Amino acid sequence: MIILSKNLLFLKNYKIINLIFAGIFALIFIYSGIFSAQKDNYPISSACIVKPCKSTGLSRGFSETIRLNFNSAKKYNKNTIPIFLFFLIQLILRILITLILTKYTAIYIIYIDLILSIIMYFYCFRGILF
Repeated sequence: MIILSKNLLFLKNYKIINLIFAGIFALIFIYSGIFSAQKDNYPISSACIVKPCKSTGLSRGFSETIRLNFNSAKKYNKNTIPIFLFFLIQLILRILITLILTKYTAIYIIYIDLILSIIMYFYCFRGILF
């Protein structure tokens, strides 16, 4: 009985965290849609100490990707498309996993989610990490 209630609390907290991450990912896409690479009017400036760094141009690249200008996005940063796809897939996964966990109380779904997310992170961010 105690184990079941701990699992239910864990699932409830996991769903809350999923929704928070979904909100953060949605805000990233909204930010990219509001601000434009052409106007270069981003309120958050680059934090790179050494210029150029591996993340230079990602905001502009995301803005171009939101507008389906993939070639232009790659010109700003060659890692834009895989990183953008990571955030897009994660947004969809956060919503799907939350819906699945609302219907089913299977802890193994969380482990599958964690493993897939970690693998996807290292694959999509490999150009910046390594």
